[in-house]
Amino acid sequence: MSIIASLPILGGRDGVVLSAVERGLVLDRPREELTIPGEAVARVWTEGRTIAVELRARSGAEPVVHRVEDVDETAAAAFAAGVNALRLEPAEEIDGAALVIVRTRRTRWRERYVRRMKRFILACVGAVVGVSVLAGLLGDAGRAIAVVPVGFLTTAALGFGVYEVGKWLHVRRVRKHGTRVFARPANVPGAYLYVDDRNVTRVAFPDAYGPYAEVCYDPEEPAEVHPVKPSFTQRFNTFMGWFLLFLGLDGLALVGFILSIPFE
Repeated sequence: MSIIASLPILGGRDGVVLSAVERGLVLDRPREELTIPGEAVARVWTEGRTIAVELRARSGAEPVVHRVEDVDETAAAAFAAGVNALRLEPAEEIDGAALVIVRTRRTRWRERYVRRMKRFILACVGAVVGVSVLAGLLGDAGRAIAVVPVGFLTTAALGFGVYEVGKWLHVRRVRKHGTRVFARPANVPGAYLYVDDRNVTRVAFPDAYGPYAEVCYDPEEPAEVHPVKPSFTQRFNTFMGWFLLFLGLDGLALVGFILSIPFE
């Protein structure tokens, strides 16, 4: 099934976008992107301002349906008619869901982790500002000025250090307890495809070169994938994380020393 690129691009609720490309359909969601090959599509239909893409399924299996809500009715009808007109019946039964390729942009773990890091950094910045203001109110202008650069540099070092070390600990856990699979190269430079235990084909970027790459994913969140052997860049970032964490702790000790000097 060859889909004409001039078919309308459908924008729906929550930033979901459905578009047609030469190889099939692309369903773009805020967290992930689904590439649906043309042969995986059974039919496309509309229900008012909702468009549905039904995937092929084997006999007796429940077909997977992807819906996009709050789309333009006229554009959705044209899109469905165009896709259905180009659809071809395969010679044998196909499990369409197994042909879909999922590229996850932000895993749930990363979203939670970044959210915690933002709170941590804001708390550090708030503490620095609060201490500086308090020193100023107590009439110690020199200490108030000294705390600001030391505190902000300490916050930056702690922020990057804690982020990289925490990420390293998480990746280490996934490599130790996760599921190992071999990924094959995709048609995008640097991208590899692997199949998780739910029979979903996913995209990984393991910084590998060659006919395959050994990766490891979290069984509880298969989109959280990492190469079995860390690359030089990952090792360097981890080293810098530990180094900056050490500097941040030194800076924290220096701030404590500045604050321990009795106020005049």
